Amino acid sequence: MDLTHNDIDRLYADESVASYRAEAVLARLSDSTSIAALCFNLPIPPERGVTNDEYREKLREVGRKVGLPTGYVDSV
Repeated sequence: MDLTHNDIDRLYADESVASYRAEAVLARLSDSTSIAALCFNLPIPPERGVTNDEYREKLREVGRKVGLPTGYVDSV
């Protein structure tokens, strides 16, 4: 997916996801080529019992669409 910096800023502006930080990664594609990408990680895990179910389900939906392993998608 291609997003502009403004798109990313808007996407991560909501308080529920504002703590996520972008990290540059090199993604290896199925044809063995690589592409630069941003990966958003939560540096400090939330307190036990604090969740964002709507965001988690959106991540799972994307994972299913791109064919990630079911076990991984379920663990999100």
